[in-house]
Amino acid sequence: MRYHIRIGLRGLLGVALVSLAIPGVPAASLQEKPVLTFTFFGCNRIDGPDAVTAGSSNISTANVPQLKQNLTDICGLKPELAFFGGDLVLGYADDQGQVLKKQMTAWIDLIKTFPRADGCQYVAISGNHEKNRKKADAKLPNPVTDGVWSALVKSAGLVPADAIGPSPATDSADGLVADQKFLSFSFNRGPVHFVVLDTDTRVTTKDPETGETKIGMVPVTWLDSDLSKAEKDPAIKCVVVMGHRNVIDPDSVKGDAPIDPEAAKPMIKSLKAHKKVRAYVCAHVHAFDISAIGKNGLQQVCFGNGGSKLEKKWKPTAGRTFGFGYFKAYADGSLGVVPYLRPEPANYLDDSAGAVPAAKPVQELRIAPR
Repeated sequence: MRYHIRIGLRGLLGVALVSLAIPGVPAASLQEKPVLTFTFFGCNRIDGPDAVTAGSSNISTANVPQLKQNLTDICGLKPELAFFGGDLVLGYADDQGQVLKKQMTAWIDLIKTFPRADGCQYVAISGNHEKNRKKADAKLPNPVTDGVWSALVKSAGLVPADAIGPSPATDSADGLVADQKFLSFSFNRGPVHFVVLDTDTRVTTKDPETGETKIGMVPVTWLDSDLSKAEKDPAIKCVVVMGHRNVIDPDSVKGDAPIDPEAAKPMIKSLKAHKKVRAYVCAHVHAFDISAIGKNGLQQVCFGNGGSKLEKKWKPTAGRTFGFGYFKAYADGSLGVVPYLRPEPANYLDDSAGAVPAAKPVQELRIAPR
């Protein structure tokens, strides 16, 4: 049976820690066992002034209390995969990658100290804070970070061994300027096809305002080809695309610059055209939000509330929250989304007793096959 659901933002955020009725989906169907589970959250880095204050006591620049509790909660759920959705560290240094290497090395060491479910594959996704630099108020590309990031996640096992990604030699249509296989890549797990996108891909397109390569780009030609292969594969029932930057502005609040329109327009066209794609999962906007991408059932699911300071203008009726998403893939190709949320403390870095409780689940939302 094909179910059609509408995920209303007001209804969702208005009952954030209580049950949510989903029109059109029988309650019994929500009890079936998923064939695969995974989690996602992004934006856990702290602000610059707080990083300066912390100094050598927090070289990773992560919001350690929120990160620790997220991973503790996730360990209890025992997912097959856990995705870290970018802006894991502060980065943004105008250097040759030294700051990124120092912070990410500390971050990798840090997550090893927290609980982790047996067999859970960690996957790290690059964000703008890892990939770019600031020069005064300008946000510019820092191409050297491609290699720094790739070496770190490869050595730490933060990219699946069977992942396949684009490179200038094999994907010339995207105008790639560097090997991308540890930044953008895809892989299968059972009936689910995952696509991870670096949303600051280095391409030859120049920004007329800066004269440098554009930021906020994705390898759209490679993406379209990859989705077409998954669409034709009868073993694949569900496709999930992930990246750091949002592809549309969320309904509840706007954040920083989303994916550049030059890449966003063909990306959205491709996502809509491939019917097995259930959702684009992202962060970047420091909030939790689910918004429709058009009217055909495709959703943008944003869990940018991993621990960074939340958007000032994000004011859900049930209160501001940190947390993560727990996803369930089902045999019929549908995708369940369970938001796990905890109240935002008065000080976002508070680690005092009771300030960072275990996240509580919102009732599951089901994204149906299109």
